[in-house]
Amino acid sequence: MPRRELSRPQQVTEWLQEWGGVLKAPALMTLIGSAALLWHAAQKGITAGLPENSMDADPVTDSDELAWLCYDAIIGSEFEQTHGWHINLMPESVLKELPDGWRERVSLGSYGHLGVMVPHPADLLAPKLRRNEPRDRQHAAWAHEQGLI
Repeated sequence: MPRRELSRPQQVTEWLQEWGGVLKAPALMTLIGSAALLWHAAQKGITAGLPENSMDADPVTDSDELAWLCYDAIIGSEFEQTHGWHINLMPESVLKELPDGWRERVSLGSYGHLGVMVPHPADLLAPKLRRNEPRDRQHAAWAHEQGLI
């Protein structure tokens, strides 16, 4: 059973800093989902956690080295045992679920060898609100309450 302990913005930045220090070559990740909302919160100094914890972070990458780190951090991995959540490497095709023009509204981060591209919170919420699951609605309300959108 996957653990659901991803809730605080700092967890995301700590993970990105850790992996940025491990990578041997520059790699780029596009981060989507709840972890991306938490990343935006961290950038604004927000410490409030999500109303319902997430179980994973959803990166997209074409870097082989970064992909292997992701595969080593799946459900049941040592990464999950340590962090309480896992990595769910996503195919590039999921980015088609984001609204047109999302690439023009991204924010960028840099952590050692790791470059991170994070869509705008409103773009991140679009696929969540289409799914319309209770957890996704709660995350959207949290993003509004935190001033992310």
